[in-house]
Amino acid sequence: MPHGVYVDHHGNVFVTDVARHQVLKYEEGKWEEPALVLGEKFVPGTDDAHFCKPTSVVVNADDFIFVGDGYCNARVVKFNKHGKFIAEYGSLAEEGGKLGGMYVVHDLTINHGDRVVYVADRENGQIHTMSYKSEFTAIASVPGKAYAIDFIAETRSIAAVNISDHGSPSKVMMIDVDSNNITAVFPHNDSSFVMPHAITRLKNIGIYLGEIKSPFTIWKLSEVPPERETNARKSDFKLLNVITSQIPLSFVIVLIALACIPVIYLTIVVVIRCRRRSSGDGFDRNGFQKLLRDYDSSDEEEDLVFKNSKIYR
Repeated sequence: MPHGVYVDHHGNVFVTDVARHQVLKYEEGKWEEPALVLGEKFVPGTDDAHFCKPTSVVVNADDFIFVGDGYCNARVVKFNKHGKFIAEYGSLAEEGGKLGGMYVVHDLTINHGDRVVYVADRENGQIHTMSYKSEFTAIASVPGKAYAIDFIAETRSIAAVNISDHGSPSKVMMIDVDSNNITAVFPHNDSSFVMPHAITRLKNIGIYLGEIKSPFTIWKLSEVPPERETNARKSDFKLLNVITSQIPLSFVIVLIALACIPVIYLTIVVVIRCRRRSSGDGFDRNGFQKLLRDYDSSDEEEDLVFKNSKIYR
């Protein structure tokens, strides 16, 4: 059950699997077998060789791997590129406000320039700043629960999405990493997301947001080109509109129905052929042609014609 995906600077793809309690690394172009596996399959744990439903993973420029572990363990685990355990960071805290104190580590994003990892503590609605050397230095808070985050280097901001809690709407928020303040909220109107679960930003294209509740919508929040803005601080990022791409249930039903047509057709053909074969049309049960039991003079007449034709040649 994949939960988090990360592509590092080498093109390797890392996937966290919450059902297997593992993190899998696939090298570019080699998708048959993982090049590296962290954790033991279907065996949860809290030691340096096990995870308990890991949620996310990031890799820094030095190829160190940081794993958000996760739904059961309130920690971030660090490994080298060979999968050797280095350290674990964080502690369980059912209430927010404590540096490094987390309840559900739900998402990670990385700031390569500042050499820090940002950690989304879902249940406490907080985003922790953690250095590569395990020092927790700051906390940013969002209304409700902090589900997903992605760092935007051009504006030194974190794009975060929350889940409604106590009446607060689900929005995409821009958080300044220097002040830890929310600087913008999208969409601007009263609309709200239903159940956002993942967020990612593609440079000069926009932010993509996925929801895991019907109708399972993928939202795109578009960016304004830099030349249209006068403020250099915000020139690289401003959200314009929200568009949605979704698959209606009726469309899924139609696809299933179309897929069933060839199967039904082949089944009917097989049944008809089987009935013809078993109906006795010239073949017995063993598949051999039946012998003629009634006398038929046509065979002798054909033989006579054949003989006469040979005589007169």
